Amino acid sequence: MELEQRIQCLEDIEAIKQLKARWWFSCDTRDTAGMRACFDENDFEIDFGFIGRFTDMDAFIAVFKSLACHPTHIDMHHGLAPEISIKDTHTAEGRWRMRFQLLETELKQVQLMSGYYEDQYVKLEHGWKMRRSKYTLMSNLHLQNSDAGLSVVQIGAGPGLVGEGNAAG
Repeated sequence: MELEQRIQCLEDIEAIKQLKARWWFSCDTRDTAGMRACFDENDFEIDFGFIGRFTDMDAFIAVFKSLACHPTHIDMHHGLAPEISIKDTHTAEGRWRMRFQLLETELKQVQLMSGYYEDQYVKLEHGWKMRRSKYTLMSNLHLQNSDAGLSVVQIGAGPGLVGEGNAAG
């Protein structure tokens, strides 16, 4: 590749890293407009496994609000070790490790999940957007605090969410 192409590739990779960081920050701050802005809403898919698969942004946002938009729900997504491949001038793929922590203060529950995202990106008129995003869960630790102390509700690779009562084992 010529020097200009190599520089453009590095700039595109950095723009995609910034895009994914905006996505996770928007999720953590409950900024649904910011979340929308990260995807190509005309052609997209979000596959969160046990939470659901979405091709309609309004449907995804509704589920997100029902699960995460509570004042007692404090979470943070930590994206790690991106592997981004630029396929051509307008498409790219990426894989990210992700660690998630949740403090549910009213229910006195803690959840720590890890897994990875496989994404497809497209470069549109106003920059890079996600087109496909699939999350694969690798581990889930769900804890409950009580007067008797901290107890394990779920541990392993099985899906489950804080607030569901007893998570699926």
